[in-house]
Amino acid sequence: MEIRAPHPTELDEMLELMCRAFELDVDLTRDIFYSDPFFDLLHRRVVVERGKVISCLTVVPGTFALGNARIPIAGIAGVATDEAFRRRGYAGALLRDTIRWLYENQSPLSMLYPFSPHYYRKFGWEIASVEWSCEVPSRLLPPFSESRFVRPHRSGDLEHLRRLHDVHLHNTAGSFEREPARWQWILRQKYHVVVADFHGNVEGYMIYHVQSGRDHVEVREFIFITSRAQRALIGYLSSGNLAETIGVYTPVYRVQQWSTWLTDNDDHLLQQVQGALRPTYMLRIVHLPTLIDHLRPHWRSWKGAIRLIIDDSFVPSGKQQVILTHQEQSKPAQVSDWASGNVQVWSQIVGGYLAPSEAYSAGLLTVSQPGVADELDDLFPKHYPFTTLAERF
Repeated sequence: MEIRAPHPTELDEMLELMCRAFELDVDLTRDIFYSDPFFDLLHRRVVVERGKVISCLTVVPGTFALGNARIPIAGIAGVATDEAFRRRGYAGALLRDTIRWLYENQSPLSMLYPFSPHYYRKFGWEIASVEWSCEVPSRLLPPFSESRFVRPHRSGDLEHLRRLHDVHLHNTAGSFEREPARWQWILRQKYHVVVADFHGNVEGYMIYHVQSGRDHVEVREFIFITSRAQRALIGYLSSGNLAETIGVYTPVYRVQQWSTWLTDNDDHLLQQVQGALRPTYMLRIVHLPTLIDHLRPHWRSWKGAIRLIIDDSFVPSGKQQVILTHQEQSKPAQVSDWASGNVQVWSQIVGGYLAPSEAYSAGLLTVSQPGVADELDDLFPKHYPFTTLAERF
């Protein structure tokens, strides 16, 4: 068994394996596979047994926004194993090797969207984001009058979209910086894009997908910087001419807004709304020192020192340690305060999903003294991490 990057001649075999595993049309997927703006052979990983590709995954590079910090991240996508070779540990071996490879390349963080959180938790990833998903009959949404300002996207609107997304990025933890190449890739998909344009002021946009075979629209990105732009886009969705039902995915802190609009309807109509909280992505700390180097510049007003210890059986020595300070240490410092936990818990803390004091109270962290957990809350503030459907890999 070999685990490595695929040879160029093996790429079609990898593509066909992925399409079988995810029930995709090979011809339709081929262009997406080869036109990835970040296509790199070294970011494709395969397991080869007797000359046959039997398992694969793709590493998707990106930049993760966490408050004011910007952290390189390695996304894991397209994990697939040939049906005849499943349940033999090949995918697990591939994931372990990929963790080692990322560690050697000093990747700070890794992220994935799991088919099974339980499966990936075994390898150190942990849930770090939840969202509210809902399917709403369009007629239940309020027909706001501002919908008349919504128009189709035009080629000259890209700068407006980038500006609006930058504001979203500043206000939403867990999203990704979007390079021009990624924008171009998104806009090449079979999506519809509309903007809320108030006499030349573009204050919001929406990317949505009309699902074939269903009278259903899936909202893939819904960005606005003013309340009137939000109302304009909601009013646009309320039109029965668009679709009978609307699929919405939103941060949990916006659930009340949606529920306020929907509860204006009669009880028997509300029963048609299908909504639930669901986990979205999982995070994993890979190379702790590099991660802290990206966070340290944002701790300049903090003058303390805490040793952070992470149990991680997938890296050399089974542990990672670093001293948290506001400045880089040129030599090991004597630090009396410390906090220790496993890689899953620390990944949730770093991602803003779980506060250190919550983890300590729940028995998930061990600290040298109780005040350390409260001090760590200032370094790792709690957020409501969220990624839109448009930026998921």
